Amino acid sequence: MSVPLTLLGLLEREPSHGYDLKRDYDTYFGRSKPLPFGQVYATLARLSRDGLVAPGEVEPGDGPDRKRYAITPVGRDEFETWLQEPIEPEPHLQTLLFSKVVPGADARSLRAAVPRYATRRTPAAHA
Repeated sequence: MSVPLTLLGLLEREPSHGYDLKRDYDTYFGRSKPLPFGQVYATLARLSRDGLVAPGEVEPGDGPDRKRYAITPVGRDEFETWLQEPIEPEPHLQTLLFSKVVPGADARSLRAAVPRYATRRTPAAHA
């Protein structure tokens, strides 16, 4: 499963702080292996460097100052492209499919993807 693409999917729902992204990731995908905070912030830094997310203004809070990250149009395109890619069978396929569908897929993306996958599977099923 791709942590950067999964974080982009979580950000597609709404702009979020790194702490919130970690919490959501762990809730959906990290039951057996939680995502370390360091990996969240290192991944956000790379996504920001690559123009896929944009950090907002620093927000003061009860603890350290926080930035709310938002997906950019380039990041949204990257995420949408990933959603459209067919998935090869693998040991953790269910987790990968879950990471594509749960965090940020909207109904439009799902409607577009389902017929395509069904079409690809139908000929193989009859062979």
